[in-house]
Amino acid sequence: MKTNHKAFKATVTYAIISMLSCLLGCKEFVEIPTPNSQLVTSSVFTNDASATAALTNIYTQMVANNRESPTIAIQNGILSDELTSYANEVGPPPLSLYRNAMSASANVVFGQWENAYKYIYQANAILIALQQYDGVTKEVKNQLTGEAYFIRAFWHFYLTNTYGDVPVALTTDYSVTNRLSNTPRVEVLQQIINDLIAAGNLLSTNYVDASSKNTTTERVRPNKAVAAALLARAYLYHGDYANNNTLSYTAAIAAASTVIGNSTYRLCDNLSGPNSVFLKNSTEAIWQFFTPLPSNQNTFDGNDFILLGAPNNYGSYQGNSISPQLMSAFEANDKRKTNWIGSITAGGITYNYPWKYKVQSGNAISEYTMVLRLAEQYLIRAEAKAELNDPTAKDDLNTVRLRSGVGEYTGALDRASMLAAVLHERQVELFTEWGHRWYDLNRAMNTRNPVNVNTVMGAPGGVTASKGGTWGTKGYQQLYPIPINDIKINNNIKQNPGY
Repeated sequence: MKTNHKAFKATVTYAIISMLSCLLGCKEFVEIPTPNSQLVTSSVFTNDASATAALTNIYTQMVANNRESPTIAIQNGILSDELTSYANEVGPPPLSLYRNAMSASANVVFGQWENAYKYIYQANAILIALQQYDGVTKEVKNQLTGEAYFIRAFWHFYLTNTYGDVPVALTTDYSVTNRLSNTPRVEVLQQIINDLIAAGNLLSTNYVDASSKNTTTERVRPNKAVAAALLARAYLYHGDYANNNTLSYTAAIAAASTVIGNSTYRLCDNLSGPNSVFLKNSTEAIWQFFTPLPSNQNTFDGNDFILLGAPNNYGSYQGNSISPQLMSAFEANDKRKTNWIGSITAGGITYNYPWKYKVQSGNAISEYTMVLRLAEQYLIRAEAKAELNDPTAKDDLNTVRLRSGVGEYTGALDRASMLAAVLHERQVELFTEWGHRWYDLNRAMNTRNPVNVNTVMGAPGGVTASKGGTWGTKGYQQLYPIPINDIKINNNIKQNPGY
């Protein structure tokens, strides 16, 4: 693609300033201005160290600046049937999310729209810069290019599953980005797949350290397995939204099998204590975040979820508990209920809270935030096999179940029964991790699963009613509203139905 050098230099300058100093506030991706500050961007991309710093600073923004993991988990958790929110004000997002009463407002942005496009913009700027300048060694250039493709895919994935049809941003060119329109979800997923394949071809087989060359035991930088893990998920979702596309399900099985067959990864023996899942660099971890020090926190998830008293009425940090629906979903003897859910009694009331992360605060780092892990890969492969009526789906399902102490699945092996079983297993295995439950309920609409977002949230006496809200007759609340300010700026972007 031919690049206007002057425009390119301005956009890369903005990205690097934003990454290295974080001095500029987040702007809607359709109105990124030419920055006032001048920076010789060629100096950033003419050596391995500074180019690596520019790329990895995106992760710092995701982890520390914006706390994306607990934020997405809380937002989707209170929107679905996972968490009970104690927010008591109608205006702010928590109570609106909890009652499934989001609205398009110039003053409120629901979800990660702004942050996601900021990360995508920076990834695009790095992709262009790595092609434009020659100072980065080939090995590092490949790794950083692969990571930039991965970041772009990762955030397009969360955008399309949060908002539906969304603009696909593949450039930093303002003349292009300010005219982007909604792309159908299945096409967004295909672009995600394309980016992840490109990433997998470039990323190192091993985990790399801050040099982007040396092998490390720290699982905090994407490698080929990380790209394959997200690719398996993307193929599964693509199969669901592309009218149950069998080729996509087959591809999901292949991608998941690549990770499952990798000897680097195995399910942890324990759900708590030594050799357990959420410890840093656990054998189950495919990709994790570490919290930059000094923060006095192992993970922001543990800091936000572990209750020190009665939940507050803010609805976010320390403001939620495990819902009755999730508590009742666990089978007898499920170790996940006893090991991954904590409780505290305050004012005579017992509150249950997510306890996957055991450390609420403290600088002795023992835990990292989990982003991708092996158990999900087994469940992805089980679901894709079920879609193809492959009876060995039961084997993958049982691998996860037996680790949790609930015994083998004894139900029917037909497609509908197996899909329902996998959906249930995902509910009790992946709760409060990156919003899986909300996305799963929405996907279930397309897999013709009788347990889906409408039947769970909107049925008479359903979850939305129990939370004091009203579920729309057409279930439009399954998508977040697109920020109205972006629509005002770019009328090519259309609001989701119902808002």
